[in-house]
Amino acid sequence: MNTCDFIIDTLYKNGIDTFFVLTGGAIVPFIDAISRNEKVRYYCFQHEQSAAMAAEGYYRSSGKIAAVCVTSGPGVQNILNGVCGCWYDSVPAFFISGQVNTSEDLSRFHNSKPRQSGFQETPVVKLFEDVTKKSIHVDSVYNIPEYLHELIKNLKTPRYGPVLLDLPVNIQMSKMEVTKPFFVDVSKKNEKCSYDISEFITNSERPILVLGHGIKLSHANQKAIELVESTGIPFVVSYGGFDISKTEHPLRFGTIGVYGDRYANYAIQNADLVISIGSRLDSRQIGGNTKYFSRSSKKIMVDIDENEINKMQEKGVTIDYSIVSDAYDFLDNVIVGKNNDFSEWVRKLKSWKDTYATEKARENDSVVYDYLNDFFDTLPDDCIVIPDTGGNLVWTMQTAKLNDTQKLFTNFGNSSMGFSLPAAIGAAIGSGKKVYSINGDGGIQLNIQELSTVKKYNLPIEVIILNNSGYGIIQQFQDSYFDSAYIATSKSDVFGDAIDFVKIAEAYGVKNLKDIQIPETQKIYPKLEFGNSLENMTPYIDFEKDMIVEVPPKKKLGWN
Repeated sequence: MNTCDFIIDTLYKNGIDTFFVLTGGAIVPFIDAISRNEKVRYYCFQHEQSAAMAAEGYYRSSGKIAAVCVTSGPGVQNILNGVCGCWYDSVPAFFISGQVNTSEDLSRFHNSKPRQSGFQETPVVKLFEDVTKKSIHVDSVYNIPEYLHELIKNLKTPRYGPVLLDLPVNIQMSKMEVTKPFFVDVSKKNEKCSYDISEFITNSERPILVLGHGIKLSHANQKAIELVESTGIPFVVSYGGFDISKTEHPLRFGTIGVYGDRYANYAIQNADLVISIGSRLDSRQIGGNTKYFSRSSKKIMVDIDENEINKMQEKGVTIDYSIVSDAYDFLDNVIVGKNNDFSEWVRKLKSWKDTYATEKARENDSVVYDYLNDFFDTLPDDCIVIPDTGGNLVWTMQTAKLNDTQKLFTNFGNSSMGFSLPAAIGAAIGSGKKVYSINGDGGIQLNIQELSTVKKYNLPIEVIILNNSGYGIIQQFQDSYFDSAYIATSKSDVFGDAIDFVKIAEAYGVKNLKDIQIPETQKIYPKLEFGNSLENMTPYIDFEKDMIVEVPPKKKLGWN
């Protein structure tokens, strides 16, 4: 059996039937084998980075894993950005890089140390080992079954993430004695666990649940909402957990963090018990000055990765009960005891929401907020929204209104410019649903070539560009710390004359692109400046008298 056929059939047996590819000399045999296999399908991209990002969108929309195939040297180097996105947001994807013939491999040089031997040779495993769960270079045909088993086992085992197989071109063209593809079973034995948090809840008057991306990764959305509704404990979400429930759930009180809702930050800062499930509680969620985070609360943190919990102590945040568990397993086996009556606390949260949900600072600077409010009001059911990064991401998250059938996601950890369009391609392929790709005028240009892919496969994607003629989120940073010196962020510095994105799209044959002009001065409101507690978001307002826990003083803008 041909090596490539064996790998493809084994991947198929393990649920991988979709390949995102960009060809090149060192991967031609593998892609040729894909084309001859009737059980799998492949999609051609215009840039390797896009293929990698599309794999993330594919998984997030469908729950299925895609494989990405690229050539050696610059081909595999170009996927690094997308691989990092999968790594930091715990998204599984299987990457295959072509590699030079083993006769040209650098490892054959024992005395000398040339930088490169084969044409377009790169030390792939060394480059990717810190941002994959496992990266393996194939040194022999005979080791392929063992290597595949190891990679698939890592791919299927939480905490999820990408894996990579580096495959020399001559090995791709070799025969194997082993001809039977195999399935890798990583199912756990039925070990019954229980997590008793009843004492914490009994002793609490103001509990809050933080629901994060790990809940979605473990397919525990419904379990999380069942916990909310059975206990009456209100909840907030992280960006990664935004679409766990409909936005208007009666016990949902916004999104916490640097660009979150004021009333959500008030909720977590005034809580006496924080139960975080599947959230890393990183600095974008708890603020840069961690000593101010939810100062009067006991804290329970549930995470599949104990390192994420252990880091909190090093950041100066005490976790009172650490639970290393998959979110679904935790929610399926949690003991909450007798329910308290939290109605008074919920009334307080509702009063904060009523008072502070309308952001006064937007009244005279509302163009983008008005547009996005109308956008979400008219959004069809069962669709997917994918913002990019920077200002367009934050404006989208601050205005999003979802029902139970609508989804919203992006890459939050790496948060690379140019992610939205290729991720939307992967999402459309994976789900078959209408996808809205929201971009900035800066980020869209990083992968604008994928409009060709949208057209080629006639994908149901609408592209929206929020065009403020610059890098608005960085300009706001420059307002705070660099006296509004818009170096490398303004229209004059970056773009020059206006770009007609609609005409560019039409040149690719794409008609579903909207270029929404917004003022260059459009700001993000509210925002937490570095060093402040979560309560003290800018523009500063007087709210202290409304709080239960004493509020730290507001910090003057600047580095110190």
